[in-house]
Amino acid sequence: IINDTLENKIMYYLLACFLIALPFAHFYSEILLRFFAIHTLIHLRKSRLAGLKKRSVWIISSIFFLNLVAVTYSNYPAEGLKNVSQQLGILLFPVCFAVSELNLNKYKLSLLKIFAYTCTVTILYLFVSAFQTIRFFHFPLSVIGSSSFINQNFSEPIGLHATYLSMYVTLSAATFFYIIFHERNNKRWAYIFCMIILLAGLIQLSSRSVFICLCLIVIAGIPFFLLKGKIRLQFFIISLVAFTFIVLAILNVSSLKKRYLTDLENDLSENAVTADFSETRMKRWNMEMELIKQSPVIGYGNGSEKYLLKENYFKNKFYKSFLLELNAHSQYLSFLINTGIIGLLVYLYILYYGFSSAVTKKDFILISFLVLVSIVSISENILDVNKGVFFYSFFYSLFMIPGSKENSHLTNRN
Repeated sequence: IINDTLENKIMYYLLACFLIALPFAHFYSEILLRFFAIHTLIHLRKSRLAGLKKRSVWIISSIFFLNLVAVTYSNYPAEGLKNVSQQLGILLFPVCFAVSELNLNKYKLSLLKIFAYTCTVTILYLFVSAFQTIRFFHFPLSVIGSSSFINQNFSEPIGLHATYLSMYVTLSAATFFYIIFHERNNKRWAYIFCMIILLAGLIQLSSRSVFICLCLIVIAGIPFFLLKGKIRLQFFIISLVAFTFIVLAILNVSSLKKRYLTDLENDLSENAVTADFSETRMKRWNMEMELIKQSPVIGYGNGSEKYLLKENYFKNKFYKSFLLELNAHSQYLSFLINTGIIGLLVYLYILYYGFSSAVTKKDFILISFLVLVSIVSISENILDVNKGVFFYSFFYSLFMIPGSKENSHLTNRN
């Protein structure tokens, strides 16, 4: 419950509902985004257009315009326009936030809490679903750590890719870390309980790139951004030791060891032959680099990636990749294929702009978000799928565009 104007209340609740729907079917997120955009348009006033002068609005949304321009020289403009329409949120969120009367800084922490609670309940539901399956088939409880219940098999009941759910969960955990270190009230144990559930979910989801992000956020981010003095060094040492034990424990579970270590070694090897004879990621990356060298400056245009890669997969007898129509599986390489070095430099500048702001403001949750985006971008095309686009556009806009009143920090403690 918030005490604000009716216009702002409706906008706040639309954003809250959007966050609650985000881990689930993209239909709900898309509908809520449309409602949010329509509501903003209905209440738009000429005086609020001054918000569009904010530099952060156009930096965040520059990817949308970059990809729109790249359609003009693509040999596959229909596919390019389809991609642009899918990325419309990258434009809508920063623009709508900028012209909104809602004080986003005031309600930022409340919205982040709503998202964190949603992810906690989602992980609980997935554990309940897993244990119901185990009970139904009379499996031993220890099977929860087997390959049948980790990674994509764990997130399958809600139909969300394990990596994207892991990103949501890690940002939620970062929110709880922030609250625990800043709030001194009787709710701290509830936050700790939620965080334990989220961390257990992360182990089940077994996303290697997100686990690396979590290590960086906890071991380096918390001491630098949230702690001072001697306790900073103490926490660094304790967290380093704790994660060492967690890694050792993971390596003692055969299914987790295969997921985190063996599969990673195979994926990054040029000569590995996997059990299912699939083409490793490193082989596909090398193939993509050969493609990039032929048009390095501006790439091949938006929409080209899918068709060019399929053609190369077939030529090189990568039939599994061909049939699955795999993308570049790296946002950085995707930019190089579609928009060349120019596009990659734009994306790197966007990330740099956010990191610079996060370090200057010592904003722990923002730096956690950027670590997730920048590292997961190495192994996933996060801006090619609905859930990745919404994650990037909503949270980057929430952190970087203050709304009607600029405050220097998270101010809502409700």
